[in-house]
Amino acid sequence: MKKTYHIPAILFFLLSTTTLLFAQKSVYTFPFENTYKLPAMSVYINTDEIASTYQTWGNLYTTEITGLGDETMEQTSTTMISDVKAMDAIRFLEFYLQDQLIAPGDETSGAVEMSIIYYNSRSRANLGTALTVLTLGLGALFGIPFSTGITDVEVQATFFDDSNLLVTNHRGIGRAKVLETLYNINSSKRNQHQKAIKRALSDLNEQIMSDPKLAKELI
Repeated sequence: MKKTYHIPAILFFLLSTTTLLFAQKSVYTFPFENTYKLPAMSVYINTDEIASTYQTWGNLYTTEITGLGDETMEQTSTTMISDVKAMDAIRFLEFYLQDQLIAPGDETSGAVEMSIIYYNSRSRANLGTALTVLTLGLGALFGIPFSTGITDVEVQATFFDDSNLLVTNHRGIGRAKVLETLYNINSSKRNQHQKAIKRALSDLNEQIMSDPKLAKELI
């Protein structure tokens, strides 16, 4: 019996599979997937503490305006100095709370507050540093890494009961390294910060999911 091949169906299957394999994941995709989640609770991201950690400051201006009848009014305006790393940190916390930690629900019980309590970025000399010096900078032009960038991040989650009493507190630490070249020095800082955030949240998540005080809530 002569075999019949359905070429269009095979091509469709191959194209669909290839698309799934090479589909770009979201920047906020985590290297873990929680099977269970904590019950719905109030969530709070401490943006003031994050702004302090990343040294992102805001300024408040107040101006007095004199109107009719010598009445005075105050006009207030705020200007903020944005930091892309601080905004990334806030978004990572938001996605972690929504996608991995807290189950959706209309009725909430207890609360969790999250923040970034430590951030530090520095560069360290490596073998490429010496090569760059010996070649009078030519090595850097050819893409030889002239330093190693290191970013450390510490994230904190604090849980409270319905009476606003402390239940437990956890901290996760993450570190990321990258070889810095003349051509990636700008983008590498943000990328290694995102990697450090993910590792810190992975460390934090493991502690939360194994905490006996919170584990009973997963039943």
